[in-house]
Amino acid sequence: MLDRIFAVKDVAKFSDVKARVTQVATSEHSIIFVWGVRPGQEIEPHTHPKGQDTWIMVQGELTYYLGNGQTEKIEAGQIDVAPKNEVHGCVNEGKEDAIFISIYSPKEIGYELAKK
Repeated sequence: MLDRIFAVKDVAKFSDVKARVTQVATSEHSIIFVWGVRPGQEIEPHTHPKGQDTWIMVQGELTYYLGNGQTEKIEAGQIDVAPKNEVHGCVNEGKEDAIFISIYSPKEIGYELAKK
């Protein structure tokens, strides 16, 4: 039977070296990932030229890159939407591990590094 229900904190994995991503599910329309970001770790600023990346914060707080040198704090309970070609990424400047869900839609959204 296809897995349909996931405990986010059980799926989240961490690395002492860099932020770690775990693919949870895929369909013809989207891909869902869970990210584990330890204090001091970064997900480089980037864009997706072919689609949207939606983040759902589950635990902790991150400094979210908005492009043009702008940032905003995001925390557990918030949803952050990066439409096609919008800069996003983050750094964990706090003392707690952060966990968020990332949903690509459509599933092939591309990836390009960007400036903070």
